[in-house]
Amino acid sequence: MEKVQIYRAIVFLFIIPLIFSCHTAHKKKGEVCMDAEKEEATKKEIKRIGMVIKIKPEYIEEYKKLHADSNPGVRDLLNEANMHNFSIFLQKLEDGNYYEFGYYEYTGNDFEADMKKLSKHPRNIEWLKICNPMQIPLEGYDGWAEMEQVYYND
Repeated sequence: MEKVQIYRAIVFLFIIPLIFSCHTAHKKKGEVCMDAEKEEATKKEIKRIGMVIKIKPEYIEEYKKLHADSNPGVRDLLNEANMHNFSIFLQKLEDGNYYEFGYYEYTGNDFEADMKKLSKHPRNIEWLKICNPMQIPLEGYDGWAEMEQVYYND
């Protein structure tokens, strides 16, 4: 019997006042009290990009050094272009080729404008002059091939 009384006390002391205050605050506007849902709805939409390209085996070690944590490369430019959580993975597949799989999240408001600005930055142009010859685009592409996102778990 004591547990039931404790649960009732919790409900009356904490939960009911919370519901009442929330209802009162939104009653005049006709809004529903769902702060978490409102917060979720106002979050900026994130564009998730997956990409693939081949890499020439003779350049793998050099490519890894270029992308090592100790080399700042163009990381700051990626952030300025609203590209976050940028990751590159390397895998040799059954066809004998080595493939890079890239992933990043775009958090800006104008993807095309940000990519255009990044593509014209002198340091990014120099970076690509070094990296592009190490890679082999898939047939029909000039560079990284964007992949279709089929699943995401938040």
